Amino acid sequence: MTSVLKILESLDCEDGLEVSKLERSLKITKKIDKDNLNVAIKALTKLGIVQTIIDDKLTINNDIDFLRGRVRCSSKGYCFVVREDQGEDIYIREGNLNNAWHGDSVIVLITKQGVRRRAPEGRIQCVLQRYNDTLLAKVEPDKTTGELKAYPLDDRIPVTIELEDVIETNKKYPDKDLIHEIKITKYPIAQFNAKGSIVRELSINSGVEGDIELLLSKNNISKSLVEPKVAPKKISSKGRSDLTAQPSLLFESWESTNSPSLPGLYAQPYEGGNRIWVHAPTISERINLGGKLDRYLKDKGEVICLGNNWLEFLNESLRSASQFKINEECEAISLMIDINADGNITDWKFTLSIIKPVKIITPKHLTAINNRKAKSKSVPIALKGIKDNLEVLYTLLHSAKIINNMNNISIKLDEYIPKLERLSELSKTFPGRDFHGWSKTYDCCDPQSIIDIYIRLSNNILSKHLIGYRLPFIYKEHEEIDQSSINELTKSALALDKQITVNVDGTITSSELIKSFESSSEKKILHKLVKHIIPGVHLKLYEINTHEDITHLNHDAAQTNFESPWCCPSLNYWNIFNQFILSLLLSEGKSKSSSRSKQTVELGKNDSWREVDWEIFPSKLKEIIGNHSNLRLINNLNEIRKKSKSFRNNIISIAQGREAQKIIGKEVTAIITGVQSYGFFAEIDDLTAEGLVHVSTLGDDWYEYRSRQNLLVGRKSKKTYQLAQKINVRVLKVDILKNQIDLELVKEKEKEKEKEKETETETETETINTIKVESDNED
Repeated sequence: MTSVLKILESLDCEDGLEVSKLERSLKITKKIDKDNLNVAIKALTKLGIVQTIIDDKLTINNDIDFLRGRVRCSSKGYCFVVREDQGEDIYIREGNLNNAWHGDSVIVLITKQGVRRRAPEGRIQCVLQRYNDTLLAKVEPDKTTGELKAYPLDDRIPVTIELEDVIETNKKYPDKDLIHEIKITKYPIAQFNAKGSIVRELSINSGVEGDIELLLSKNNISKSLVEPKVAPKKISSKGRSDLTAQPSLLFESWESTNSPSLPGLYAQPYEGGNRIWVHAPTISERINLGGKLDRYLKDKGEVICLGNNWLEFLNESLRSASQFKINEECEAISLMIDINADGNITDWKFTLSIIKPVKIITPKHLTAINNRKAKSKSVPIALKGIKDNLEVLYTLLHSAKIINNMNNISIKLDEYIPKLERLSELSKTFPGRDFHGWSKTYDCCDPQSIIDIYIRLSNNILSKHLIGYRLPFIYKEHEEIDQSSINELTKSALALDKQITVNVDGTITSSELIKSFESSSEKKILHKLVKHIIPGVHLKLYEINTHEDITHLNHDAAQTNFESPWCCPSLNYWNIFNQFILSLLLSEGKSKSSSRSKQTVELGKNDSWREVDWEIFPSKLKEIIGNHSNLRLINNLNEIRKKSKSFRNNIISIAQGREAQKIIGKEVTAIITGVQSYGFFAEIDDLTAEGLVHVSTLGDDWYEYRSRQNLLVGRKSKKTYQLAQKINVRVLKVDILKNQIDLELVKEKEKEKEKEKETETETETETINTIKVESDNED
């Protein structure tokens, strides 16, 4: 199906395009599709988005200040458009939505400029691309007509969907245990509702697999993308460094058979420090930029962890060709890093290579090493298989520890994922991937925590290298924490633990504050509070056009340590994109000024760009790179990241909810993790699941919320409920779809009554037993 977005992308050229060429560009051949295209062109022309120029050619009208963005709605009905150019969000009144839904990509026209703190207002001109083609809904009969209609579960899409091709059955609607996946066949227009058909029924009680299907559909993640029938390109061994003599190691914590492939590592002592090799699987060399495989991977975006299994990112042919295999020669892109005794980088070099991994390091190996006595000469049984590789392993572990201690930039926190079988893969470190703006605390017994250190270091080195060559790349940007949020967190932290120290003026940085939590007895609660104030992380594209840009970027790079992911192309597309740029530099870049020149430059070496005063790429290749490195790609990838993050949060929440269902009605211990005017949140000890004790259930008094002290206080009793307070609660209700757990406080009087009942029961039992014994003696 052709979208407005595809039409405008085809018309995005200065010379314009004839209708016949536009049809060929969009691969439209049927008469009905051609008629629909003409209707769309007329509508876009009338709106002023498209204009006709010389020789009846069509082009985009740049005379009107139309803006592109994505609709964001709240459950309360407020709607904004988040702009592609990252300008100020635009408020959209309900009457100006033009039937756009939450998540849709749209063109908007500003109707009222923003004044002071008020956001600008706008009107949506047209929908570029729909976000939802399927959604989850409850099916219910219309109260007046009795016809079955679908009502989306997502309350940010408050619409009614008329159902087509409904087969009449004896089923009664609504069914509390059934959710329906609806395929949208016609989107709403003017006064007409959207139309759709039921794809399948999903039960909310179908076990782990049923939960996964429910969440995939809820987050609009497709399992049925059609794989292109294209074989990966074969890689030539010409020009590749032979590193097969290195006994490189693979570090794996994931145990699933379809878990993604990760880089290999090797290290050796070098000039008072260490020389480390990071070997990344090469995907970019096996596909064409802009080809069918590239488009397929771009649409898929990222690998998805299903808890104890994976929804793969690469297709089978790419996965098989690129995955590192033990004792087999494998193509790689390698990075050599020299560090000194303090962990500072002294040199680096990128190269295309062939490697031969020898062993896989698992958590059992690392646990045995950490439990081993320092002066012990005997090798534990668990380490017998890697006896010959222990020297390399110890060098890697030592270097990882030094590099981790040097890293004072990224925020590291404990994750606290419940130890459940259905979340076994999710609980391991996800190398190089930040879901929440913070990364998992370094764990010396987790192989992937160790490789994560080297991946982040390698990402930082690539950004500096590409900056030097003035090449575009995708990097991760961490938003800064607001100082007022840090101040509020400091107040809460001091109320919990008076041992925490601040500066003389009462201020403290976020990193200093988090470090002070390490020795606190309330570390878990404090980490949870930190997570609430840390803003997200998103992808950005860096392009350098002028000398001023490169000077500015060199300064920024030294200050902020950009991460430009490239080591793990089996995980997501942004790794592949950056690997494209790197592999093109190493294989297609001009290493000398002219064919006659005898002096060549190794383009992968540190500071090699200082020796280059010529164009690295031919103009055609430069144009291809420019066409594919654009803001639209970044926005699409950020949307995919949001889906992945939402799915990850949902899969953890639903697992906790299922465990909470098992203890409904039972009394459990919990700890207060958050206080609000409407009640307080408490985390159940065994589940790490958070539920709400609503203030209305505290019927013994009228409770006031004191925001400065972050507590609830009873007016009469003066009883308080505050952070880190241990309480006993009872699980009342679990809403799996909304990820909500309702709790009830078990009060002291109820406990006493229960104890009295238990005592009475025990007394009655003893009396009955005594009577039985006496009657037996009489007999």
